[in-house]
Amino acid sequence: MTLSYLNPKCEAREHAEGGCGVFAKRFIPKGELISLWGGTIVRRDELDPSMPRFTQRVLQIDEDLFILTAEDPEPNDCFNHSCEPNLGFSGQIGLMTMRDVQDGEELCFDYAMSDGGPYDEFECFCGSPGCRGKVTGNDWKLPQLWKKYDGYFSTYLARRIEKIRK
Repeated sequence: MTLSYLNPKCEAREHAEGGCGVFAKRFIPKGELISLWGGTIVRRDELDPSMPRFTQRVLQIDEDLFILTAEDPEPNDCFNHSCEPNLGFSGQIGLMTMRDVQDGEELCFDYAMSDGGPYDEFECFCGSPGCRGKVTGNDWKLPQLWKKYDGYFSTYLARRIEKIRK
């Protein structure tokens, strides 16, 4: 049984260089729902970073709450990071297109839109002109991203940003 939803205009598949990604099977207009994550909601103190596929299965959805996807890989586990994404958040568990997406294009979001802690930090090789070079749990604090992703941050990060702006 699949716990998550993936728009039928998309498919998860292997990358030639390894790993997987989610790709558009045909044109997708701006504002279309692409994904909803499903799984078990766990508190921060219940997370086990040593479990298999930890960073693929865990998504922060509130200050101390995370959604843990199914043990068996699901297509939604294949969304990759990009510093120039075409997806943004809709609420806490949804992804929607931020612009029109062309057939064959990889669907990515910036992890700064959802990660508010250091559980998934890494060197970035997305290759975009605006690549930050490193993805951290503090990237959501960058004012230039507040403007760039206004309306596309996970709900709990949007609340954090609003408190800082006041």
